[in-house]
Amino acid sequence: MFDFRKRGYYYSYPVSYAAEIIGVIVVKMDLSSIEASWQGKQSFFVADDKDQIIFMSSNPEWLFKSLQPLDNAQQARIRENQQYLDTQIESLHFSGDLEGATSSIRSSHPLVREKFFTSSRFLPDPGLTVRVFSPTHLVWWDLVAYMVVLSLVFAIIYLVIQLNLHRQHRRAQIDRLQSEANQKLEFQVLERTSELHGEIKQRIETERVLRHTQDELIQAAKLAVLGQMSASISHELNNPLAAIRSYADNGRLFLAKEKTDRVDDNLSRISALTDRMAKISHQLRSFAKKSTAEELHTLQILPILHSSKELMKPQFKSERINLNELPETFDACVLANAIQLEQVIINLLTNAVQAMEDQEDKQLAILLEIKETDEAQDKTLLIHIDDNGPGFTSSSSGNFFEPFHTTKKNGLGLGLSISQQIISGINGKLTTGTSPQGGARFGIELPLV
Repeated sequence: MFDFRKRGYYYSYPVSYAAEIIGVIVVKMDLSSIEASWQGKQSFFVADDKDQIIFMSSNPEWLFKSLQPLDNAQQARIRENQQYLDTQIESLHFSGDLEGATSSIRSSHPLVREKFFTSSRFLPDPGLTVRVFSPTHLVWWDLVAYMVVLSLVFAIIYLVIQLNLHRQHRRAQIDRLQSEANQKLEFQVLERTSELHGEIKQRIETERVLRHTQDELIQAAKLAVLGQMSASISHELNNPLAAIRSYADNGRLFLAKEKTDRVDDNLSRISALTDRMAKISHQLRSFAKKSTAEELHTLQILPILHSSKELMKPQFKSERINLNELPETFDACVLANAIQLEQVIINLLTNAVQAMEDQEDKQLAILLEIKETDEAQDKTLLIHIDDNGPGFTSSSSGNFFEPFHTTKKNGLGLGLSISQQIISGINGKLTTGTSPQGGARFGIELPLV
């Protein structure tokens, strides 16, 4: 049950049944919890009724006191309604505009005796007014603090604006300096680019001349090799020519005697000899043909070795060189220029033949081997050319590939240097060593494709 003598705020609603009111529902709200939330503030919070009697306040001394004095009619009505029971309503004697939303008021009551700024709002539904009383001196201090804060805010805003203007001005100066520096740099770059274009053009021309000179040098080395083989080649061509002359003379005699079968046999032999001479001539023309290092193709190594062997065959025969037989099949391909690779092999074979000129039993071997390297399991082709000559001396073993270094009486010292350049140009290596027979070993290492 409610204690109707205890202060509270009541809400009531009628209960109807069959169009008749049979009761009333009343809800009482304790005001102390609301007042507790108002405590500790510098301003005073109050709620008063239509007679301006305070029934809620953050200052307990103001409870059940009126803001202004009550007239006799108001006092009689309050006693009749028993809204505040037998409480004697005392006035706080506030003077000023209490009806305005904001106003300045003061009190002559001993409990107050202070000036206030007040803010009020009327709530029509419950019929009460909520007011905030702020002591004037505190408001002035708050106003001063607010003005100080506002001044600081404006000062900060002004400083920020000035700082931004300074930054913009500084940025404009930097941009102008950068623009001038960029223009100067662009001019220097254009000037340097023009110089570099001239240097590049000059270097390209120099490289072209060097490549042309190298190609001419390689061609000269090939012709020098052909010159060294000329005596053997001449002998190799003279023998078939003499045989052709003999077969032709005999053929005329057989023809006079009407021995046509013998004439046909002689003509077949003459045809075979001319094929042999044409083959030698074709090999010589192919070898002497000028080529460039850019003409690289995937090549089977065995046909290159057979072609080199055929070109050297007359010299092997005249020098009575014993050469090992090449394997019938050997599946290995390299990326190279066929004519230049053949030139390297012929140059190494020629050196081996010349190294064995004082030997009675001249043994020459061409050996093939494939080995795997440690890096990515790539495979390398090894071509060994071994002789049983005197081998290398300790004084000359490190200088073979230097230009114009030679141990021959009439040598130019360019063959091995050019050979090394050719092999290096196709990512290979030219090596030296000692053969199992005690002579010299030259090795060619080429990556397989």
